[in-house]
Amino acid sequence: MYLGCINFQYLIMKLETNEIRLLRLEYGPEEKKPHLSLSFKRVSLKDSALPPFVALSYVWGDLEDVLPLPISGSTVFATRNLHSVLNCLSAFHFDQLLWIDALCINQDDPQERASQVALMGDIYSQAEYVLAFLSPDRQRFDLGVDYIEETARNPDVHFEPSLSPHLKLEGFNATDKVLQDSLIGFFAAPWWTRLWTVQEFLLARKVIFQCGNRIIDARVVQKGCRAWICHANSCCWAARRPMDGDVHGFLDNPSQDNDGLTIYTATLRMKHLMDIGNSARSYTTDFLAAISLFRIRRCWDPRDRAFGFLGLRLPGIDIRNKLTIDYTVSTSVLYRDLAMALINESQTLDVLSHVLHDSDVEKHTSELPSWVPDWDAAIDDRYHLIYTERTDIIRHCQASGDMKPQWKLNGAGSVLTCGFQIATVEATAPGYPSSTRHSTPEGRAIIDAWRQLAGLCADLITTPSEDLNEDNRELLFQNALSGGLTSTPWNIGSRDYSKACEIWLEWFVSADGVLPKEFKKTIQDFDEMVQQVSLYRKLIRTDNGSIGFGPEMSENGDVIVILPGGKVLYVLRRLEISGSGAPGFRLVGDAFIHGAMAGEMMDYGTLLFEEMVIL
Repeated sequence: MYLGCINFQYLIMKLETNEIRLLRLEYGPEEKKPHLSLSFKRVSLKDSALPPFVALSYVWGDLEDVLPLPISGSTVFATRNLHSVLNCLSAFHFDQLLWIDALCINQDDPQERASQVALMGDIYSQAEYVLAFLSPDRQRFDLGVDYIEETARNPDVHFEPSLSPHLKLEGFNATDKVLQDSLIGFFAAPWWTRLWTVQEFLLARKVIFQCGNRIIDARVVQKGCRAWICHANSCCWAARRPMDGDVHGFLDNPSQDNDGLTIYTATLRMKHLMDIGNSARSYTTDFLAAISLFRIRRCWDPRDRAFGFLGLRLPGIDIRNKLTIDYTVSTSVLYRDLAMALINESQTLDVLSHVLHDSDVEKHTSELPSWVPDWDAAIDDRYHLIYTERTDIIRHCQASGDMKPQWKLNGAGSVLTCGFQIATVEATAPGYPSSTRHSTPEGRAIIDAWRQLAGLCADLITTPSEDLNEDNRELLFQNALSGGLTSTPWNIGSRDYSKACEIWLEWFVSADGVLPKEFKKTIQDFDEMVQQVSLYRKLIRTDNGSIGFGPEMSENGDVIVILPGGKVLYVLRRLEISGSGAPGFRLVGDAFIHGAMAGEMMDYGTLLFEEMVIL
């Protein structure tokens, strides 16, 4: 257990509605060895005389590694991580009232735990500030924090060393390992991987990051990140030196001291918090987008993947009144009810695109229907990045037109719906190689396999053919690389798009992978588009000759359908079920096929939608 007690005297008095406990650090005599103990007071969040307090945001740590802690005449056992935090605060005599979840909530009382979790939105928003404790160590973060502060003070200064003026600290620039490791280390702290810290950050009036006795305001960190992103999207990216053909150059250098995190992926950890907190981007601020964006963050209880976001006030689809915080409900039932709530409230099937049955996904929740996402599944950072980008662009699609979902849940977890089968999977080929972010000899093998599946010759065609059918197939192949998406820098099927495709193909299959300077931006944009639709996927050809990208687990014989309320297509696998007149299917995943993503199939007249059961 995380919080075990010898004598829970301080918890004998039950909390009333809207009440919380606050604690204060108490210190022994200065002339003796420093002595730390804690005392509590109960306050109401509705009280106009609510005293100023600080809410602690930190990482619990190993629940089995605990040490005794004196509290109000009692003794509790708290994790070693929390001891480190308290010792660090006491070292400079922190004297403000504190709210700490593990100590201020009786973790052994499910009812109190649920009621206090429901109050977290008010707790973190009413705190004077939120103290985000990253590490008791300061030294290894100092250079990185200095770099962040200098960037925030001078946002117009470049980070690319070949441009002038560019930022340099203590003789180091952004390409130097010692600076990279320190900067990346700041964002590699476990705090950035914890699920609860998302809500704690976003609800705060103000956030202060702390490393040892070094502090930095989150607004400074955000300003620094905005400057990097601005430079990366314009001047500094254009000057990056390619490394083995990598489209992100030195920003993708993995830091071995920080579990392979790069400057690029490290910055994303702050950017995701900035995005979800930006009300101007309402399409990414609903509940589904939030739990998706922070899906790889960790939590002790898998049910917190839903409950941990209920305190957020998001401008998109709001399901806070549709889910009750109840730690007696099973994880599988909670995830199923969450999926149903998202479908009913959004009147779309967007949640189905978050179902991941791929081999790179480690499932953790048993007894889930095939159409319900396992939010506790383990996926790596790169998979998550591509998956979130892919699901974000779904908003541009409208495969089922303006149809509303027909999604009726039965007692066994299966659903009765209807669908229109547009094709059957006839052949598949591997998607974008997951072992690399850039061109390699593997790129040639992938393109050859794709072209063969599309019925094309192996040689890349850069001039019109005398065979019109060959030209049509070539155009179909090029268009398929976009997944039928309309949100690209080029109009799909245009001459500019074809030219960009040819440039990317030549780079992708090249042996040296060098980025031609004049085409860097084109290659980066096109490569990111292709990755979004094809990485961790399969190229599929259907029995009617269409090609596109679908789930990695797609097999010959799977059916591709339009489902009412679905913005994309779905791949289903037929199952034998008894006791039902409608055929049974398992959801394999969603699919992107050029010519069917914008509702084109709905324009062909009345389509015959047939009843089906999805288990």
